[in-house]
Amino acid sequence: MRDDIASGGFRPEIQGLRGLAVAFVVIFHIWPAALPGGYVGVDIFFVISGFLITGLLTRMALSEGGISLVGFYTRRVRRLLPAAIVTLLATLAGTLLFVSDAWWEETAKQVMASALYVQNWRLAGQAVDYLGAEDAPSPVQHFWSLSIEEQFYIAWPVLMIGALWWARRRGYSPVQMLAFVLGVILAGSLAVSVALTRSDPAWAYFVTHTRIWELALGGLLALVLDRFQLSGSVRTAMAAAGISAALASAMLFSRSTDFPGFKALLPTLGAALIIAAGGIRIGRFRGLDVAALRYIGDRSYSIYLWHWPLIIFYVAQRGSIGMVDGIALIVATLFVSEFSYRFVEQPYRHSRSSLAWRPLVDGTVAVGLCVAMAGGLVYAIDRQPIDTGLIGTPNYPGPAALLSSAAVPEGVRPLPPLSKIGSDVPVIYRMKCHQEQKGTDATGCRLGDPAGTRTIVVMGDSHAAQWVPAVDKIAKDRKWKLVSFTKAACPVTRVTILDDGKPYEQCALWRERVLAEIAKLKPDLVITSQSNYTSVAQDAMIEGLRSVWSELAGEGVRVVAIRNTPYSLFDPRNCLGTDPGKCVNPRSVVEREDIFALAARSVTGVTVVDMNDALCGKDSCPAVVGNIVVLRDNHHLTATYALALAPYLAKAAGL
Repeated sequence: MRDDIASGGFRPEIQGLRGLAVAFVVIFHIWPAALPGGYVGVDIFFVISGFLITGLLTRMALSEGGISLVGFYTRRVRRLLPAAIVTLLATLAGTLLFVSDAWWEETAKQVMASALYVQNWRLAGQAVDYLGAEDAPSPVQHFWSLSIEEQFYIAWPVLMIGALWWARRRGYSPVQMLAFVLGVILAGSLAVSVALTRSDPAWAYFVTHTRIWELALGGLLALVLDRFQLSGSVRTAMAAAGISAALASAMLFSRSTDFPGFKALLPTLGAALIIAAGGIRIGRFRGLDVAALRYIGDRSYSIYLWHWPLIIFYVAQRGSIGMVDGIALIVATLFVSEFSYRFVEQPYRHSRSSLAWRPLVDGTVAVGLCVAMAGGLVYAIDRQPIDTGLIGTPNYPGPAALLSSAAVPEGVRPLPPLSKIGSDVPVIYRMKCHQEQKGTDATGCRLGDPAGTRTIVVMGDSHAAQWVPAVDKIAKDRKWKLVSFTKAACPVTRVTILDDGKPYEQCALWRERVLAEIAKLKPDLVITSQSNYTSVAQDAMIEGLRSVWSELAGEGVRVVAIRNTPYSLFDPRNCLGTDPGKCVNPRSVVEREDIFALAARSVTGVTVVDMNDALCGKDSCPAVVGNIVVLRDNHHLTATYALALAPYLAKAAGL
């Protein structure tokens, strides 16, 4: 293998490929049904970036005798950071103007993660975090792919320096050594991507090690491309095959496609074929070397940065996107992107400084400023108190408004504040004893009165956990001990629950371990509740409940089963920030059958409690009752409203 690589000259077809890739992404985000696999545009970008950056660094190493980290990082800062920081700061400001208060804190945290280029890891964590998995998309969510690229830009030059040093020491060809390293990275990352996409697709979509092979593919192409002399007809066939592969993946893939995994080979190999084919001409056909695509390709970075915040802000204000709205959003994206390209991206990209390291300092300051501003917002929201002492006062009657017709004054800000709704969760989440989906430890939170002589247990999924604030107050008032055993998406019933289409084995293991712990505790009372598991047949669910309840009753433990709370047709974090008057659900639609009442008919020692009259009126279930917000999302009570229900739950349960 010779030590020469692909030329670094301008490649118009690559600009056209960039234009095609960003068009895929924008169309997918605006009209997902029109191009259900348009997200593959990101994978095409990865291949392009790997090709260009590896080629640049290798040419630098061969012509200059080494790689200048300061020089390379300086160029990356000039190219990427100014537009990114301006977008993040503008998005933070736009969030305060156009998005419900309930999303401010999470958006600010994601702005910080994006500025530090670790957004993909934050989203990966949220994808497997039961509390965060249902969060609405943030206006900076698209920075996940930029984070992976930036991590590549930081790590790859260092790895190349090490590989080149080893090649010189051992007398190997530098290009052969780099190709070997990239080949190992490609093979290893692709294998991990395939495995993780099968076992944990939510995590696999965002993490770096399942995507880095796509950049390695582009890099390997840069190292080997000039080793082959291809005829015009072969190159034409390659370009046609590559374009077909890219279009097919964008049209045939969808949100339900297992991705990335091996299916990501279709768009990435397609992109590699297009790059390898180079510029082709058959009469008027010039592949992707088309003026319109080149124009979009030149501005693809700014388009990618700005299109998503504009979409999120529009949806937050107006709801769904139709044909006319979508066209208007595309026009707005092109307009803002042109401004960003001309007055932010290009001026800084071509600026020169007498000090080579000055852009790195400026970039560090800019990132620090962005993080500080977003962090200041997070701090301000965290400092905002939830004054639970107001519960039951004339301004905040809460459930008394429904159960005893208490007067509800108008013009009172709801409790908790909208900016705190999403984080108004039971204390067991902060104590880290609520088990996430992968956990199997029968770890319980110890609450109530530690010196109490009687013991209550709360057991079940997150719909049982939501009652912990109420039960904790009851336990403290009566000087009882409280132990909570709760786990995400895991009901108490002995029945097979599916998780992503596979048996939820961790749930069954956890449940039996908890029942063994309860047998050791010998509590006086077990309080349970659970979500609606529509994938399980009702008869099977009932028999599974009876099995557990009979076991507890046989040990002399009284069981109180709380009927599941109604699901909302909307997320209150959205509607309360825009049109509170519409935040009302028809009760007949959102209230499900009381499966606990059916299961308890043949089991002694079980009391079924229905608290839904404290959540809903005769015909409707509002998002706010007695100036207290009922739900923190579309199916979990706020900790504040659960606390307000304590005396009513105690009475209904005979405590």
